[in-house]
Amino acid sequence: MTFLPAALLFSGYILVMAASPVRASMVDGWRCVRRYPVIWRMLALLGFVHALFHAVVRLVLHFQFAPEFTWVRAGWHDPVLWLSGSPDSIWWLPPSAVRQVFRDSALPVAESLAGLFNNAITTFPLAVIAAFGLFTNRHHYASLLRDALRRRFGLAAWPVLACVYLGALAVVTKAALYFLLPIMANPAWFRWASAVVAVAAGFEYLVGVGIQIYLIMHAYAWVRGLSFEPDALREVAVRRLGAGAKWAAIVVLASSIVIELPLVLKNFPLFAGIFPDGRETVEWRATVARIGLAVVLLCFASMQAWLTLHGETLRRAWHLHWSFMRRHGWEFTWFLVVAGMHLFAVQVLRGLVLRGVSENTALGLVWTLVWPWVNGYVAGWCLATWVCLFKRCEGGRQPIYSD
Repeated sequence: MTFLPAALLFSGYILVMAASPVRASMVDGWRCVRRYPVIWRMLALLGFVHALFHAVVRLVLHFQFAPEFTWVRAGWHDPVLWLSGSPDSIWWLPPSAVRQVFRDSALPVAESLAGLFNNAITTFPLAVIAAFGLFTNRHHYASLLRDALRRRFGLAAWPVLACVYLGALAVVTKAALYFLLPIMANPAWFRWASAVVAVAAGFEYLVGVGIQIYLIMHAYAWVRGLSFEPDALREVAVRRLGAGAKWAAIVVLASSIVIELPLVLKNFPLFAGIFPDGRETVEWRATVARIGLAVVLLCFASMQAWLTLHGETLRRAWHLHWSFMRRHGWEFTWFLVVAGMHLFAVQVLRGLVLRGVSENTALGLVWTLVWPWVNGYVAGWCLATWVCLFKRCEGGRQPIYSD
C-alpha cells in the first residue's frame, strides 16, 4: 500500500503522455536535445553559476555577519534520530511542509512555462561577461547588434543602443555592489542600489533573450535538417535579436513598471505612501505583478518564435500569432499541460529537498548547486519540444528530420 500513490501517479503520467497530441513533438524534442546538448547545458550552466554566486555570497555573509546558517543539524549526533524522525534530523519533512511546497511551486512553474516563450534563463552574474564583451566589441557582436538595430529602427537605434549600454554598465555595477555589502547599510546607498538592480535587470533579460534565440535556432536547424557552424549561428542569433528587439523592449518595459519600479520607489520617502515598505505588502504586490506578467507572456507565446525564426515585423508577428492560436490552440494547450507537468515536478522536487534538509544547512547549499542541472535538462527538453511543435504546426505536419 505504500507504493500505491506512486504507482497511480506514474500510471497517470504514462496515460497523459500517451494520449497527448504533442507526444511526437516531445519525442522529437528529446532527440533534439540529445543531438545538441548545448540546449540544456547552457540553461543548466547559467542556473548553476547563478546559484554558485549566491552560495558564495551567503558563505561570506555567514563568516562576516553570522546570519542563520547551520553546517549540520544537531540530530547528526543522535544515534537514533540522526537520519529522520525529528526537526533536528538530517531529513525532516512534515505533511504541512509538503502542502506548502506544492502551493509555493505554482508561481515559479507559471514563470518557467512563460519563460519558454521569452526568456527561460537566469543570466546573472555571467551577464557581466556579456557586458564587457559589449564594451570591447568582442567577436564584433556589438557591431552586428548595432547594424541589426539600425536596420529595424533607423535613427531610433541610437537611443536604443544607449539604453543597452546603460544596462550593461548597471550589470557591472550590480556585481560590484555585492562586494560593498558593509557600505550598503547606509540607507542612501541602498536606495540607489535598488535602482541599479532595476536597470541591470533589463540588460540581463536582453542577454537571456539572445542566448535563448541561439538555443532555439539549434532546435530549428535540427528540425529542418540543416548543418551549421557554431560561430555563424551565433552571428545569426545576434541579428535575430535585432528582429525581436521591439517585443523584448515591450516585455522589459512592462516588467520594469509592474515589478522593478515599485521596488525602487518604496525606498524613497516621497513615494512611501504610494508603495508601502511592509514585507507582506511588497510580497503581495510583487506576486500579483509576476502572475499578471506570466499570463500576458503565455497569451502571446508564439511572438518570439515568429520574430526569431522568420524575422517578421512586430505587426506581422502579431497577426501570425493569433492565426497560429486559432488553428493550433488545441495542440498548444496540450503542450502547456505536458510541459507544465514536467516543470512542476522539477520545482516540487527542489522544494521538497530544500524543506527536508533545510535551506540553511550545508546539504541544502549543495542541493541548490545540483538542482540547476536537473532543471536545465527539463527546461531544455521543453524548449526544444516547443520549437518542434511550432514547426510541425506551421508546416502542416511536415516530416521532422533527425540526425
